[in-house]
Amino acid sequence: MTKIISNLNVTKLVVNHPIGPDNPPQLTPCTNKTSNKRLTQDVLQMTNFAVNWADKLTDRQLDKFVTDGWMVIDGVFDHLALQALQAESGFVDYRDAELTAGVRISDIRGDRIRWITKNFFAGYFYLQSINALATLFNQSLFAGIRHSEAHYACYPVGFGYKWHSDNPAGRNERVISAVFYLNDEWTANDGGALEIVDKHGIHHNVMPVANRLVIFDSDLQHQVQIAHRQRYSIATWMRRDGLVPFVEEG
Repeated sequence: MTKIISNLNVTKLVVNHPIGPDNPPQLTPCTNKTSNKRLTQDVLQMTNFAVNWADKLTDRQLDKFVTDGWMVIDGVFDHLALQALQAESGFVDYRDAELTAGVRISDIRGDRIRWITKNFFAGYFYLQSINALATLFNQSLFAGIRHSEAHYACYPVGFGYKWHSDNPAGRNERVISAVFYLNDEWTANDGGALEIVDKHGIHHNVMPVANRLVIFDSDLQHQVQIAHRQRYSIATWMRRDGLVPFVEEG
């Protein structure tokens, strides 16, 4: 069985050369013509995932992000891109998630995940768009982001993820976190809200509505409330350390 491991080790910070127009991220989706491709891969282009982040993130929103530490963007991608991500999330071979120490504790987190690598076509296009967003953060907030990572996440009925921050004690590689939601017609009765505590100590509940991106400071405390319906999302982190490739162990 292949095991895909995220960059869990502390790595050297390299903040003097963040991604941007002069230093684009090295992301190339797998385009092996001999492989079996789903129909969406024949018609998908990067343009389907292109987002004009400068239009979606006004100066007022950026100021609010700096002040409060979080924000929400709805209607991120066009319909075809959203459908491709939804379809790919449904075909993923999910694995048990682990905590940073490499131990799975089901009473803390109940999600099953799969890290996005070059083998995930729609997912890699998603990461291209996230890196474009990171470039904007570097230009406007001097965030020093070097690269991004993400995984598909599936929460079965009856599971959530208890209070935590995305930078465990003594760590600071993750600068900005984001979660993109994939479930259509999600209601309050379905549970699974992201509860986040902003920089002022105020709690906010955000419903996991399809095509919604929640962006927040990686140091903020947050939790995923118990889901009453199977819940799909993409967890994302923009990092300022050196790029460490994913490792596949078989």
